[in-house]
Amino acid sequence: MPDYYVQEYIQSGELIALLENYQPSDEGVWALYPHNRHLSPKVRVLLDYLSEHLD
Repeated sequence: MPDYYVQEYIQSGELIALLENYQPSDEGVWALYPHNRHLSPKVRVLLDYLSEHLD
């Protein structure tokens, strides 16, 4: 399972991480939008925020 689902339980000791050396690399997050249209300011702000905070 992705860390963000279980991190709280691992930190509390309720779960124990196994096979950490065999975890796949992190998955990407994709934002899909039409390139041939003008983006609304709200969408541009969201894309900029995600770009900054998910790297």
